[in-house]
Amino acid sequence: MPMLVQRFVLAGEEREVSLARRTVVDKVRSWGVPLDDDTADAIRLVASELISNAVVHGEGPVTVTLYHRPGRLVIDVLDDNPAAPQMSCAQADDESGRGLAMVEFLASRCAWEPAGRGKRVWAEVALPTVAPAIRAAVLRRLFALRPKLGSVVEPESLTLTVA
Repeated sequence: MPMLVQRFVLAGEEREVSLARRTVVDKVRSWGVPLDDDTADAIRLVASELISNAVVHGEGPVTVTLYHRPGRLVIDVLDDNPAAPQMSCAQADDESGRGLAMVEFLASRCAWEPAGRGKRVWAEVALPTVAPAIRAAVLRRLFALRPKLGSVVEPESLTLTVA
């Protein structure tokens, strides 16, 4: 299966993070990935942390790119700040500082690299794959709807009403 790719650019404002995290999960679902609640929550959290860090610590626009192959999703976030992401040691009562540790915990792999004037931070999340039985059922349905060889299919008439 070819890799599916989706890219979107944010202005780099904190108010965009919530919509961006929903966009990531919606896009993965639109690709036909059967997400359970735990996987959807993991994707939301990883996307939110990577995008939030780029918005808060980065400069200028933030580019989010999603790469999907069966069984995996890579969330790639590019910002214009060349400084390396910093893993902080949050205290028990701190309200922030645990984001990258959570990303490391939830992702199967994650890393960062310099990119142009800024940096690219990415994380790979394991995804469920469509079970062969489900795939076979979908194919059977599609073939059942396909016209038989040698038969002529008349187009359905279409009646337009003007209101």
